[in-house]
Amino acid sequence: MRERLTTIALAAGALVLFYVLILPKPQARRGSAGLPLSTDARPDGYLAMWRWLGQEHIPRVSLRDRYERLPRLLQRASGNVLLITLPQQVPMRPAGLAALKRWIARGNTVLIAAALDDTPLWAAGLSDSTVLWDIRHLAGLKFTPRSALSALRALSAGPALIKPLGRNPLLRGVAALRPTVGLPSRRWRARPIGTTTPLELAAFDPRGAPAVWLVPLGAGQIILSAVASPFSNAGLALGDNARFLANVLAWSRGPGGAVIFDDAHAGLAAFYDAAAFFGDPRLHATLVWLLVLWLVFVFGYQPLRAAACHWQPLDETDYLDGSARYLAAVVPPTEIARRLIDQFIAEVRTRLAPTGQTDPWQWLAHDSGAAARDRLELVRLRALVDADARVDLMQLQRLLARLRKQLK
Repeated sequence: MRERLTTIALAAGALVLFYVLILPKPQARRGSAGLPLSTDARPDGYLAMWRWLGQEHIPRVSLRDRYERLPRLLQRASGNVLLITLPQQVPMRPAGLAALKRWIARGNTVLIAAALDDTPLWAAGLSDSTVLWDIRHLAGLKFTPRSALSALRALSAGPALIKPLGRNPLLRGVAALRPTVGLPSRRWRARPIGTTTPLELAAFDPRGAPAVWLVPLGAGQIILSAVASPFSNAGLALGDNARFLANVLAWSRGPGGAVIFDDAHAGLAAFYDAAAFFGDPRLHATLVWLLVLWLVFVFGYQPLRAAACHWQPLDETDYLDGSARYLAAVVPPTEIARRLIDQFIAEVRTRLAPTGQTDPWQWLAHDSGAAARDRLELVRLRALVDADARVDLMQLQRLLARLRKQLK
């Protein structure tokens, strides 16, 4: 019983170590308020906007693929509006960014809700650097953090109102935009780069820092908001957020144009995503159950018994007999006889070395003292070997044994 428990503990420890070092871990859900998806009914989701568009008979599309496939999903090449929420759960690729800019330049609009001056629960822990990179390369705006003192004052003041700057069709009937209450966030300062000058539409009150921009791109445009929460399920009911969204759609959407929700980069992708696959908690739960059932089967049902040892060592006689039989089976008898005779002649030559004689056959014939019958028999067998004729190996072995005895 003790050996069984030790084996189970060691096996479980090895599996846990493999899991910790090798397998990617599922990411914890960022808050319980939901994700910016068209299918999410929680406060941070977009299901309210999705249903509202359906009631108004406005075409709506859930984008669950790469930006490169966006034109294939739409009936019209222009007059469409794409809602992108930053930061993205699935980062934007450079190829997708280039395809998206070409799509905008053909006469489409992208509404970007970036979590810069607000931090919804789903954005907690996501990197600001990817947001800044996406905005810089897509909208031509570079954001730099304000001073620590300004950021501290902004955090203590809570969510700031966003008020229009002058008159604009996008802000008709909008007195103030109100972000939802989220986690503390940093404050940023925007600076245009390149040759395009963005139009500032609204600013934070009372700071006066711009919060909404309009950036032209070819025949289309980009509308950028420095807060991500006004278009969520909870945000549409605050201030004039819904009115602003309606103005954006009425001004930028062409006849028959669709409103597209970027669900793919928000975590609801139809394409294969290795990070999402290995980060899915259901996969890890399945693996844990499989390992538990395997351990129960192996250590609970299978009896633990020592493996039988079938090895039986051979003594020296059996080893020599086996080696001899092997050599007899694979080496031709003529070659064996030649080697036996050559070995005997080499022994005779070693005996003659001190005397100065060089011909062992002549010495055997005249000075060795060996029996004449045995000497003639050895000469006959050597002639048979040289002629590749079959030789009785047992007879040859007995002859050589007699000659060695006589030479002593």
